Amino acid sequence: MASGTVRKLFTATFEPGRPSWSADGRTIALAAIVPYSARYREGLSKILLVDTATGAGRYVDPLPARSLQTRGDDGPVWSPDGTRMAFVVASVLWVVDVHPDGTFAGTPRQITDEVTDAPSWSGDSSTLLYLSNGRLRLVPARGGRADDVPLNLQWANTAPRGRTVIHAGRLWDGVSRSVTRDVDVVVEGHRIVEVSASSRADGRVVDARDSVVTPGIIDMHHHREMQGYEYGGRQGRLWLSLGITTTRSPGSPAYHMVEERESVQSGARIEPRYFATGEAVDGARIFYNFMRPTFSDAQVALELSRAAALDYDLMKSYVRLSPERQRRVIDWAHRRGIHATSHYHYPAFAFGGDGQEHVGATNRFGYSRTVTALGTSYADVAKIFVDSRATLTPTLFAAVVLLGDDDGLVEDVRVRTLYPSWEWAALRAIADGARTTDQTVNRQNLARQVAHVARVLRGGGRVITGTDSPISPNAVSAHLNLRAMVAYGMTPWEALSTATRIPGEFLEEPLGRIAPGYYADLAILGGDPLTDINQAANVRQVMAAGVLHDVPSLLAPFASARSARTESAVLGDPAPAAFWWHDPEYVEHSRHACCSDVS
Repeated sequence: MASGTVRKLFTATFEPGRPSWSADGRTIALAAIVPYSARYREGLSKILLVDTATGAGRYVDPLPARSLQTRGDDGPVWSPDGTRMAFVVASVLWVVDVHPDGTFAGTPRQITDEVTDAPSWSGDSSTLLYLSNGRLRLVPARGGRADDVPLNLQWANTAPRGRTVIHAGRLWDGVSRSVTRDVDVVVEGHRIVEVSASSRADGRVVDARDSVVTPGIIDMHHHREMQGYEYGGRQGRLWLSLGITTTRSPGSPAYHMVEERESVQSGARIEPRYFATGEAVDGARIFYNFMRPTFSDAQVALELSRAAALDYDLMKSYVRLSPERQRRVIDWAHRRGIHATSHYHYPAFAFGGDGQEHVGATNRFGYSRTVTALGTSYADVAKIFVDSRATLTPTLFAAVVLLGDDDGLVEDVRVRTLYPSWEWAALRAIADGARTTDQTVNRQNLARQVAHVARVLRGGGRVITGTDSPISPNAVSAHLNLRAMVAYGMTPWEALSTATRIPGEFLEEPLGRIAPGYYADLAILGGDPLTDINQAANVRQVMAAGVLHDVPSLLAPFASARSARTESAVLGDPAPAAFWWHDPEYVEHSRHACCSDVS
């Protein structure tokens, strides 16, 4: 610490866990994935032991053919006296005696039989503290009765007060095919109470007579906590500054999700409103560090108990969960009145699944492919979407090719100010690659995907815009998705409907429209997005839950850092011409949420 020297000990692994030091400082233990075979990317999260002197590493199975529960907060955690290690497998806590180098000196012992998350040791190595379904618990390290740690943590929903009257020169209500001129929108608290030609209401006046007022954009697929750690307070401001007023995550670390959602609802953070879930329920093998591997029906019941206790807004099952257990998750969600989504089209929709994430996502059922490698999808797939009323969330990753034609979003002051420098440099490299390399195949692929989206939508199906933000994080991807739809044959009205009215209807929330009784989530734009989809990003002011923000105020806390955007802050060289999304094993955000060296 005195010298400030940083030494690399071990090569990068995909989304590794937290390091835990041995008592003698000679070994670091952490969670790391080991692929099960060369065929697929999924594998088991094992304990990686790294020798701090030599950098040599060895992998240890926590239990035979079992994966650590997550690679985020579920261990391994070394006891301070160096004699034991704790970790979570199959949703419960285990402790094992270890040698000084971390290798097992005995057989792991199950300590709890309730849902266990985020274990940590007491200083005397006698007790373990953990989370269980929203409670903080203490259990003896030898096993025995667990006791609650009393907490009195209180928070309340924010309650904006007062009346605002927005004088709109033009207004799109989220439904009509064209704008209406000279309309007043009256907002009281966090809801719209009147939309009329000339309101007599008094209150704070917003002069938008030279602007177009529209519903705020809804992004129905992102992973806010996973993709936002490096953004800090920038993230919500970036969304809002680009007109996005509601987001939904179909997979996040559960307790981080709860903290984020409460912070938004209480007004502690300036961010869009937030619908979310915890970790997706998966089969025995996993890839991402925040998926929940399950091995039995009893464990699935434990996972569902966490979802109930933490009040998930939806449930997501992932790519290796068996059809029988997927059906169980769907039925459980519907009994609680929430949606269930996955990567699957069939058989999920036969079980009542509410939606499919991505145009054609990774999955492990050979009969459930919905799109070819070239981006083509056929009428039978679209018909099942239409007949089942299940939603399609396209997440058009290939839309980044549009940055080769117009890099205005890359150079936009909002993006330059609010992106971390290394993320902006990577985005700049992607745009340069799209401009300087042959993107014919990528554009053809994107055109076919949009044709599938249009077929579902025009056939009466429900399409809801989501991004997953794999390459251009946060709000930029939302606008690229909308622009790609229009560039390849959809109308601006159709594209915008997938990001406003249709998501609001699907969520069964007063969102996505400008009408009395709806939430006051509005964007004040410099142009008409129904005639030019690019105008959807031309945001002058934004109102989220009745609170009005202008773009300069959103940028102000971070504006001083803008000059740093010119420096090269990318760790390693991005490969702008690679366009990794064509690898079917990396159609999600593998590059963005990727690797860390142990240092």
